Amino acid sequence: MRNIILEANNIKKCYDKEYVLDLENIKIYEGSFNFLIGPNGSGKTTLLNILSMIDTDFKGSIFYRGDKVKKDKKEALELRRRFSVIWQNPYLFKGTIAYNIGLPLKLRQMKDRKVEKKVREISEELEITHLLDKSHNELSGGERQKASIARALITDPEILFIDEPNNSLDYESSRYFNNLFSKLIDEGITILLITHDLYQIENYADYITLLEDGRVIKSGLYENMEI
Repeated sequence: MRNIILEANNIKKCYDKEYVLDLENIKIYEGSFNFLIGPNGSGKTTLLNILSMIDTDFKGSIFYRGDKVKKDKKEALELRRRFSVIWQNPYLFKGTIAYNIGLPLKLRQMKDRKVEKKVREISEELEITHLLDKSHNELSGGERQKASIARALITDPEILFIDEPNNSLDYESSRYFNNLFSKLIDEGITILLITHDLYQIENYADYITLLEDGRVIKSGLYENMEI
């Protein structure tokens, strides 16, 4: 059993006085492929937003490496900078792909020369240097995902949160992402992935959490579970 890097207890989230999340506990294991699955409307993306500290308007407690996380803006921002999120439909800002990939480092006030070096390095690693000079609106769906992954990885995150990246992608793009995420796990990054893809679950999952109606139905090692 791996170490717990992130844990949430007694999480409750309301919209219009109706609970969309009401769960006792969820654990994210370090250096592992953690899968979050469940039917549409079960609260998966809402939970991802809370665990990644994008949403701090909730009841309950988050623990990072055993320490309780405060919800004030300063600490939430500090912790959020240890994480990266890849969305199902990634948003690219106006400008070149090089600009988009380097933006998180610019927001951290890194010098331009160092940003350019990091952008080149991550682009070479992901084999997308040919995209760097393209405009944000010139890319295919798979290329947009590759650019968003480069942007997410350029900050060397401890946890990578991913929301259904393979939806609407062709076979080759899906295989590319599956191989990449597996490689990142081998390098020690922790991943929390929302997916409906049975192939991904059967071939890559270390830990599984099943949500239904905002509650955890099952959670644990994939090899010990019946899904």
